[in-house]
Formats: sequence, C-alpha cells, structure tokens
Amino acid sequence: NSWQDVFDVGANYLNKFGDVTVALFAGWMYATFVPSFNQVPGANANLITGANLTNWKQWVIGAQFGFAGFTVGASYSWDNNGLGGNYYTGADSDSRKVAVGVMYETGPWQASVGWGHVNTDNGNGASPITTVGMGGTSGTTFGFTAGPASTSANFGTNPLTGAAVFGGYTADKFEVGVNYALGPGIKLVGGGIYWNVSGPVNGTQGQSWAAMLGMDLRF
Repeated sequence: NSWQDVFDVGANYLNKFGDVTVALFAGWMYATFVPSFNQVPGANANLITGANLTNWKQWVIGAQFGFAGFTVGASYSWDNNGLGGNYYTGADSDSRKVAVGVMYETGPWQASVGWGHVNTDNGNGASPITTVGMGGTSGTTFGFTAGPASTSANFGTNPLTGAAVFGGYTADKFEVGVNYALGPGIKLVGGGIYWNVSGPVNGTQGQSWAAMLGMDLRF
C-alpha cells in the first residue's frame, strides 16, 4: 500500500495598500492511493470495521494583514488523512484545522499570541485502553481492547468486547511569545505553549505545556 503521483501546488499574493500590507495564500495536495498485491484481510480495507484507505487530499487557505505594527493572520485547512468513508456508516475521518495569530512590534520589542485548533472525525471508531502495566526496563505497556471478531461486534455497545467507540478528536494549542532585540543580530526570546487534546476513549485525552527562554543569534 502506498500513495504515489503526489501533486502539491500553492499560490501566494503579496501587496501593499498605503500602510496596509496584505498576504493571501492557498494550497492543494493530491496523492493517488495504490493498493498492494497483498490480499491479507485488512491490508487496505477492513470488512469487519469498514475502515479503508483512499486517495489522499488536502487543501488550505489563509490571509495575513499588517498595519501600524500589528500583524494578524489566519488559516483554514482540510485533510482526509488518506482514509475513505466507512463502508458501513459512510462516516469520514477528515481533519479540519483553524489557526489564528496576532503579533505586535514596537522598537526592540515583539510580542505575539496564537491559537490553533484541529477537529478530526472518528468515522472508523477507536478502541479504549483496558490494561496498563510496566513493560520491564523498556517502559509502560498498554493493552488495547481486542479487535472485534465480527462486524456486529464492532458496532455493538460493549467496548470491552471489541465494540468501537465513536466521537471526534480535538486538539487546541495556545502559544505566546516575546522577543527583545539586544542589538543587531541578537534577540532575547521567551514564550510558552499549552496543549489540550481530547477524544472519545481513554488514552486520547490530556494536557501539556512548555516554557522557553533563549537567545536568537543571526550573522
């Protein structure tokens, strides 16, 4: 199984109207899915769960405007993740992404804040983690629900006997940053990132954060 003959194109528009700068962009990607000669069940289509692979498609549009030290940008994109609609329900596993950011510059200072959101459909369902144990010296071992033995079991009501759990995945990223130019080619940089992710089963939910402080040198 592979994606071949990938076409990826993009276009930008840049201009300035008085004191306002404008940047527009768009992109599109298409890759043809070529199934393998391996006829093992589930190699490229699972007749029990209805999951299947297909041609991979993505597109994105975005815009950025600048005025009086402010720069504001946003984008929206879509991705089918190379997965087709479920054979039995028709539900997809597409991702839709939104990003927004604002930056302000004055003198040696530069500050920004941004937000990104991803919403992914779960058309093929997910399996919960049923056991968590120590894997010796290699780390933690996770045990997922055993795969369903039949289509009726997959679309049943008991996840512990192999029923898939449906409901989308979401992820949100918040970030802030501040730079201060100490001199030509040298900046003091700092910022933070916060992630919040959620999904229909355990193991797909959590939060994390990071703080950064450093120097940016250019010569």
